[in-house]
Amino acid sequence: MARRCALVLLSLLAVFVLLPLTAACGGDDDSGSGTKDRDNDGIRDSRDDCDRDKEDGGVWDSDPKDGCPATVADLIELARSDIEAFWQSEFDSEGSIYDGPIQFKAYDREIETECGTAELDNAFYCSADHSIYFDINFLTTQLETNGDFAPVLIIAHEWGHLVQSLLGILHDDTLYSIQIELQADCLAGVWSRNADDRGLLEEGDFEEGIVALFRVRDPKGTDFFDPQAHGTAGERIDAFNDGFDSGIEACSLD
Repeated sequence: MARRCALVLLSLLAVFVLLPLTAACGGDDDSGSGTKDRDNDGIRDSRDDCDRDKEDGGVWDSDPKDGCPATVADLIELARSDIEAFWQSEFDSEGSIYDGPIQFKAYDREIETECGTAELDNAFYCSADHSIYFDINFLTTQLETNGDFAPVLIIAHEWGHLVQSLLGILHDDTLYSIQIELQADCLAGVWSRNADDRGLLEEGDFEEGIVALFRVRDPKGTDFFDPQAHGTAGERIDAFNDGFDSGIEACSLD
């Protein structure tokens, strides 16, 4: 009799144990993605807007909980906001007036600006209308080729030109193009160091910036006095490092 009761009890236990297991299995079969995480980014597919593309979770992602990798639009907007706040603070600390760009404009085809035609594969500051323009496809290529800090550094460089304009440096006829460009690299380094101190730069970002500068160097043989000269790879990297390591004083043209 005791053996029969034991068998009945075991049978009942088996039913109760199997019920939740069956329900769980049935749930997966019905929903297909209710508890799955196909891209292994920690966000289940039912809440993941990009369930086949792993979200990198980096600081340059404007929405780190949508399950989608950072886009060039994320990078640009976060870079714009942070770089502007930094230079606003720097000017304020010196008791100087900071004037942000009138336009911060993306383009994907040639457009006309106060400085002439905005060329493809380019980013530039236009002093005539105090605006920054950038080819969105150019920055997308930089992201895909050189990493997420590459397009950010390009924006920081162009903001360096805006700062030069506010300080009157950009309009100094005694300076050569290469001096102006290398100083903008240095100013980009100044902001980058500040961003790094605040934990915005991730492991590998600094190296991505160096690679980007190397790849946008002047062609071999470019003359120092060329009106379009930006600097050799070594010169551009050194200028960036000077700003990063030693601060804004290292960017002086005196």
